[in-house]
Amino acid sequence: KIWVADTEPNQRFTMYNRGNVGEVFPHVLTALTGTLIGEPIRQAQAEVFVEMGVLRQEEVVGTSVGTGVFGGYLYMSGSVMRLFGVRMPGMTWRDADSQVMGNVAGLPPYKPAKGDRNARASLAILWYSMKLMRRPDLEFLDRARVDAQRWLETMPDLEGATDEQLLRWLGGFPVRQGASMKRLLQTAMLVGAPRGILDRLLDGPRTPPGLVNRILSGTGDVDSAQLAQRLWLLGRMVADEPRLSAAFDTGLEGIADRTSDSALEPEVQKFLVDHGHRGNDEYELAVPAWAMDPTPVYAAIDRLRHAPVERDPIVAGRRLSVDAEHALARAEQLVPRPLRWLVRRSAEVARQGSIGRERAKDIMILENLGARRVLHELVSRAARRGGPNDARLAFCITADELADYVEHPEAFADTIAERAELAKELNRRVPPPWFDGQISDPETWPIRGATRPEQPPPGTIISGIAVSGGSASGRARVVADPADPRGLEPGEVLVCAITDPSWTPLFLGAVAVVCDSGAVLSHAAIVARELGIPAVLSVLEITAVLDGTMLHVDGDAGTVRIG
Repeated sequence: KIWVADTEPNQRFTMYNRGNVGEVFPHVLTALTGTLIGEPIRQAQAEVFVEMGVLRQEEVVGTSVGTGVFGGYLYMSGSVMRLFGVRMPGMTWRDADSQVMGNVAGLPPYKPAKGDRNARASLAILWYSMKLMRRPDLEFLDRARVDAQRWLETMPDLEGATDEQLLRWLGGFPVRQGASMKRLLQTAMLVGAPRGILDRLLDGPRTPPGLVNRILSGTGDVDSAQLAQRLWLLGRMVADEPRLSAAFDTGLEGIADRTSDSALEPEVQKFLVDHGHRGNDEYELAVPAWAMDPTPVYAAIDRLRHAPVERDPIVAGRRLSVDAEHALARAEQLVPRPLRWLVRRSAEVARQGSIGRERAKDIMILENLGARRVLHELVSRAARRGGPNDARLAFCITADELADYVEHPEAFADTIAERAELAKELNRRVPPPWFDGQISDPETWPIRGATRPEQPPPGTIISGIAVSGGSASGRARVVADPADPRGLEPGEVLVCAITDPSWTPLFLGAVAVVCDSGAVLSHAAIVARELGIPAVLSVLEITAVLDGTMLHVDGDAGTVRIG
């Protein structure tokens, strides 16, 4: 093990890559988060793969079948994802790459291995897919949300509860995270399988570029997009009220206090009730959710008050919904009459899947809020007893050590110091985008930001994965942290490595979004389609461009032209 939360690579499924899991954990997992939820999540992944038919039960041998932690970073099993593409009738390993992993620098092509093609597995996947196509049901997510809220209501009073009571309640959290992971994977299948069918049916010279993305846009019910719509309205409230605008003009320091007697304050509180469980780096339990620290919410409002009125996501949603129906009608005309029902059915199920995937993720993060509150309360108690005040330092202890740490934090001073130094060093370096077998020694990983690829010359066209249609041109703004957008102005192209929901407000201020990584089912792709923003993902090393470089983004062709 390099890092205390690391896992062993699987002996059969040996290729791992960062793919789009970088949006889940962009940094090194803290020891506490990784050891608290890692095992139940990995177990849930294996169970779902067997349930879907992707793997046979006898193939689930060893650890890290779905994901693993190596050198502190989360990786997904590219071998298993490609196996899904190989075994799913009508799909290929390339389809799996495009949907789930995206373009990963240097990733080798699939090499067939004995046992990869398995008729029983293919029949199981086909049967599972047919069930989804017959009954795309999202009601189980509504029940899961109610269950999550009821569980949160059982959380002990943070001030009055004993350490033992808080720890006992926290003990039920890992199992719930496993169940949440199963729901997330099941709903991902709900969008992935019919999306693959659409791509196959409409793969022809007569199909306009980006037609499938248009069909899957503007569902009107994606949780992350609704979050953006709420923030947009708060931004408009500030833009339309001179006193509020003046308060924000003086800076964000103390903005909550300066606007506490305004009409904005109760609206912000309503937003936090509905969406306060979300936040930056929202799977990492060491990072406070927006409900615990609303500073990023006010920063998003400040950014959106400057966005052009024509970027209204609610208006865009209505337009996209109409366009999606036109695109679907066009698609039906491109296939033989006996297959038209399959086109429409696949479109309906895939749209439901996009909604379900983001909803399942939202429920998972909602449960995280309860664990976050309890963990941060325990860490605060340990700090008062001599432990570090910085939560990230306290999160250097493991789940097995938590109870002893809270009681006797001074006994872990050396352990924390040693692990904190290692985590700092690992975060300084860029992990390999993929590896096969064993991950390389971190000392061989490049230092983050130490070297910069050469900017492509004007006229260069870089291809990526088209995920959201439309074309736009603007000057590049390279952003590394959604909490620090570095002057992203309306009319600019947002350029970043990868996104999670905390980036969504920045989408509304940009004319287009371009990412180094990501795939068709990435968060950035689903939200961009829902908001009607041209987006191209897996544009390798696009973050090498300099701020101010003119970019021409074609979200239908999946290209970015420099200059």
